[in-house]
Amino acid sequence: MKYIPVAASALLAATALALASWAGTVAMTLVVCGLSILIALGWPQLMGVSARRSLSTVIACAGVIAALGAGVVGAADDLFFWSSVALAFGVMSIFLIQVLRGTGRPHRLESTIGACAGVLIATTGAGWVAGLRYPVELADATGDDARGILAVRGLLPVEDTTLLAVTGTSGELTVVALAAGTLIVGTLLAAVPLPNAWAMLLVVLGSVAAGIGMTLAWGELTLLFAGTLGLVAGLLLASFRRFLLAQGPPQGILSGIAVGAAPIAAMGALTYFTERLLLV
Repeated sequence: MKYIPVAASALLAATALALASWAGTVAMTLVVCGLSILIALGWPQLMGVSARRSLSTVIACAGVIAALGAGVVGAADDLFFWSSVALAFGVMSIFLIQVLRGTGRPHRLESTIGACAGVLIATTGAGWVAGLRYPVELADATGDDARGILAVRGLLPVEDTTLLAVTGTSGELTVVALAAGTLIVGTLLAAVPLPNAWAMLLVVLGSVAAGIGMTLAWGELTLLFAGTLGLVAGLLLASFRRFLLAQGPPQGILSGIAVGAAPIAAMGALTYFTERLLLV
């Protein structure tokens, strides 16, 4: 019962991202902005630090700026530019807040480290927007042949290595929808009350199977790409689950929501960079 807010937050966040992937860039940007705000509201409470309002404001602004930046840039190489800028200025703002608090304040080190971690997680959420836009939307903007860009090496010889339908507007399975789908399955499996070793194995293998299964049923992604994305999602969720059980349940509803939303936001950057590495 103590972990219900965590599981519910992760499940709802992943579902919202999956639905937004078919609605387009604007919807995805709004969902990611909302996700950043939810993390910002509960993160200082989770860390048990002081100056919660100011730190929450910095975390929320960093996440929103990163998401908006990924949604408006016009070049593929700039998709994560604003995330870097938001992260840098967010960390600078946190140090400035600590200086303005004056000397002798309690929990100064914990506040600084915890808030910087919150800024990092919030800004990685922009990867969901970047992953949705890369590379189809930007290929259309530059006049390049999208299908020429969307070639990916397959695991089996029978796989077509020249097609990768990742455009949400056509109704095909998008890369971010695949990632969100594996997170939904992985979150449900992580909620199964099993010992850590068995639970981690179940989450990882279940996420990989979910990614491959969705690809076979719907979409033209290769099995190698889908399996890799499922493996990344499974390892991320399994790690968060183990860390959460080791630390104990978060205190307060907002803290639980922030903990549940954190791995979902972090998966955004992993999804985007997986695209950049495996698309050839």
